[in-house]
Amino acid sequence: MRLLHPAVFVLFGLCLVLTIPDLLLGDMPKSDSVERLVLIDGKTVNGWEAIESALSPAVLEGASALLFSVPVDWSTGEPSYPIGWPRIQMSVPGEMSDWRGWDRMRMRVYALTSRDPLPYRPLGVTVSSGDRNVSWERDAEGLRAGEWREFTFDLRDIPQRDRVRSIGVFISEDAYPDGEKLSFYISDLELLRYARPTLVGFDLLASVAFVDAKGVPLAVHVLGLAEGAAEPVALRLTMGENVLSRTEARVPEGVTQISLPIPAGLSPGQYSVFVSAAGHELSRTVRLISSPWQEIAR
Repeated sequence: MRLLHPAVFVLFGLCLVLTIPDLLLGDMPKSDSVERLVLIDGKTVNGWEAIESALSPAVLEGASALLFSVPVDWSTGEPSYPIGWPRIQMSVPGEMSDWRGWDRMRMRVYALTSRDPLPYRPLGVTVSSGDRNVSWERDAEGLRAGEWREFTFDLRDIPQRDRVRSIGVFISEDAYPDGEKLSFYISDLELLRYARPTLVGFDLLASVAFVDAKGVPLAVHVLGLAEGAAEPVALRLTMGENVLSRTEARVPEGVTQISLPIPAGLSPGQYSVFVSAAGHELSRTVRLISSPWQEIAR
């Protein structure tokens, strides 16, 4: 894991905005209230340092953004990274270093490249924390040139996140050809937390299941709960207007795996899974198929 170089400047322009309504994050409903800590607002470079790169305020398609410009040069890297590790980074002051109360990081990026399509991991975010500057990294996978993309990352697995030292956005030059010119417009970089229980989303752990299986496994993601609290969640399996199966559970903060029962006698086909919690409902499609045991029985 790469470690950020310590920065020696004071963090300016870092602002805390409380109970911001109508901020969409993934599936989250517009009525939910979110608190956010803005790290990049696109209007100022105060607090940020550019290494092997350039950083400047810009406006793109009406959005204020910081322009992270990189001329890929394999001959000018640091001794530890001879091919090069261009990055922008910010030193987090002590009064802002405790991130235990923050749930997620949100970032909006627009990328331009002079030659080739972007690699699979074109850009990353890294956080350095703890006494030994333990590094946490996440990649902006799926970023495509010529369009805005939004990314959210779960912050709860940052090691020693009560002692965050620095945050950075970087590329690895060895993922790009020498001489390529890159432009990354970053319009938002912020930490988010939920002011009240919120159904953030859910994932089907299997989008295809055997029709004679006991249940459809899924992972429900709820945030905004106090420590030790639980939120009721209702699940149902439907086809059209017909409700075929229901189950309920109480889930704590974070991700909880639940199995939604599949009743006996269903035919193969496309079904809908609904999850409701905290006044919000989400749905996904699941495909049920014949199992080998059914074929043998025939």
